[in-house]
Amino acid sequence: MRHAGRGRRLIVPPRPILGLLLIVALGSGCKQPDRSLEPEALLRDSLGLGEDDRVHRVQLTSPANRERIEPSSVEVRPGDYVVFLTGDRRVHAVQFLLDSVPPGGADFLKGGAQEASPPLVEPGTRFLVTFAGAPLGRYPFLVVGNGTRGMGAITVAEPKR
Repeated sequence: MRHAGRGRRLIVPPRPILGLLLIVALGSGCKQPDRSLEPEALLRDSLGLGEDDRVHRVQLTSPANRERIEPSSVEVRPGDYVVFLTGDRRVHAVQFLLDSVPPGGADFLKGGAQEASPPLVEPGTRFLVTFAGAPLGRYPFLVVGNGTRGMGAITVAEPKR
């Protein structure tokens, strides 16, 4: 408590409470962007991506000799990017199942040399796939390298309204 003079008291909340109130007041009317879809600075600079470009991250690891894909299922919009990112020092390779993609999907992936990744070895190694111009539908993929294969899928869909 602090005195405001002449016998009146001015009650001021402790600083942590003031800070919390300020954060709540500032953030209450704002929708926070999905930070997991923001392009990383390296990708933005090297590919000329803008603030509105959506980049989905898929983490690849292989604990206990099993390929782990996190998340294993991703829904993207036409024009989005998916970056497969290694999280350990084990070899990983991404292979799309071309006979299981939508009509025109195999030609789309082959045309951009995106149907399979090279071996991804070092932590932080990336394989970037763009879905600009991709036919809508499900794109299943395998991750191979160490032990049991992992399987996942990317679904290209129009934005929900």
